[in-house]
Formats: sequence, C-alpha cells, structure tokens
Amino acid sequence: MILRFRKSKLKSTVGRAKRLLVIAVPALGMSGCVMMTGQISTLRPVSALVTHIMVRATAVGALISKVHQRLDILQPLEKEAVSIGGLGPVRLGMSIQEAANAAQVSFVVAPMTQSELCQYYLPEVYDPEKATRVASIDGIGLMVVNDQVIRIDIWSESPIKTLSGLGIGSTIEEIDAVYDGQIDVTPHPYTDGSYVTLTSEAAGSNLYSLVFETDKEGRVTQFRTGQFPAVTWAEGCS
Repeated sequence: MILRFRKSKLKSTVGRAKRLLVIAVPALGMSGCVMMTGQISTLRPVSALVTHIMVRATAVGALISKVHQRLDILQPLEKEAVSIGGLGPVRLGMSIQEAANAAQVSFVVAPMTQSELCQYYLPEVYDPEKATRVASIDGIGLMVVNDQVIRIDIWSESPIKTLSGLGIGSTIEEIDAVYDGQIDVTPHPYTDGSYVTLTSEAAGSNLYSLVFETDKEGRVTQFRTGQFPAVTWAEGCS
C-alpha cells in the first residue's frame, strides 16, 4: 500500500514571498531619505536597518528561487490539464495498463481502496532502467472499475488545472464565468461547502462531466472528471 503525500501550497508561498519583497523596497527607500538629511545620530541605526532589510531580501530571494525550482521539477503528468474526457494522455475508458503506457508512469493501488470491484490507483514515476519506482506523484487518483478508468480525481493542493485554467483555489464565480452559468450548485453532503457540476450542455455530453467540490467560502478544494454516475459519488469507491 502506498500512502498519499500532499504538496505544499506553492502559489501561496510565492505570493507571500512577493509581498515581502514589495514591503522591503519602500522601507529601503525611506532609509535612503533619512541618510541624505545628514542626521548623523541616525546613521548607525539606519545602517543596521538597511543591513537587516538586505538580509531579509536575500532570504526571500532564496525562497522564491526554491519555489521556482520546485515548479521546474513537476512531473510531466502534473503539467497536463483536465478535460471532460481525461487528464492529458490518460483518457476515460482506458485500462489501467493503457493509462500507464500513455502517461509513461506506473500505478499502485491506493490504501483508500475498499473494494476489489472499484479501486483507486495512484501514479508514480518509474525508472525502466532500474525497474524501480523512484517518486510518487501526489494529488492524482484514478478510479478503476472492471479494469476501466471511469473517473480521475484531483485532490487538494495539486498544481493541475482544467483546460480553462480552473483548479484548487478557484471560486464558484470563476467556474460560473468560464461555463457561462451552465453549472448546477448543490450543498455538499458532508461539509458546509458545495458541489459544482457542469450541465450536460456545458460538458457537451450526457455520459461525462466535471465536478468541483468547494469549501464554505466557495473555493475549490478538489475536483474530478468522470463518467456518470461515478463522477457524482461523494465517497469514491466506498
């Protein structure tokens, strides 16, 4: 059994880092103005302040660099987009072996699986030369029934988005705008959030749809594409 690990919120980290830099720039400018007035008694503390600001800016720069490096090492499957029919090269209706071949990854049965008839598979990076799994790919789950992929879940904190740019953290208003109001919003059965489901007109199909789960603030916490009725199952394979 392979446990799921969650990614850090990269976007929010970058956002915080950028705000720190914006705060640092005005502070540095104010320090320069004080130094030019010739108030000798303030030179030493201002100098110390400048040093502190520069150290802080260097640390923030290093943080941004690390975040960018993390973004650069996203696995190919994490850079794909979710559509009505699948995730990048992985299409609904494929066998799990066909999905593995298409995505060039391996899949392992998830620990959440409670039925042999319905199972979740989690993707992992596979090294064919060493014949070993080398890294997990978090935030993606394939629901498989009768050896067919019938649903693809994108879980909290995954970087994956839809073809329209919707993803974790998107709002109901943004979903509504993208699909021109062709959505059904219903109460979440277990939380204070909502289910946002594309209508058949928006999905262009009576067989497949996209479902977004939101928190009480109306922000997406996870979403999925899949066949009816599996795409609407609140408890997955349970």
